[in-house]
Amino acid sequence: MAGGRPTSYTEGLGDLICEGVSRKTPLARLCDENEELPTPRTVYKWLRTHKEFVHNYTRAKEDQADYLAEECLDIADRVGLDAADKRIMVDTRKWLASKFQPKKYSDKQYIETKDTTQDVTDEELNAKILELMEKAK
Repeated sequence: MAGGRPTSYTEGLGDLICEGVSRKTPLARLCDENEELPTPRTVYKWLRTHKEFVHNYTRAKEDQADYLAEECLDIADRVGLDAADKRIMVDTRKWLASKFQPKKYSDKQYIETKDTTQDVTDEELNAKILELMEKAK
């Protein structure tokens, strides 16, 4: 781009960034290696101001987590690497995947609950308490 890197968001630039990120390229490297892309700082600004881009970038990070998790199998089966190197490579990918998609790849269990409580006025609550106290006698 003549005059430097882009600073104005376009859907096309957002798509290029998301495509690179989804293929496990770190944002800083992606931007540094591609002069037609903005700086990482500009991308982070876009993430604060462009709702559609936030959605697409979040999905790209989720895709990246899937890619990293699948890559663990390839590393584990790779011949020529010693066990310590494999462990470091796999653990790093597992950790990243757990951060990008915690519900899917974290060791913690996530339990979703549904709130079924009802709003009750003080008068209704007091009446219910008196009713229960009468029944208990």
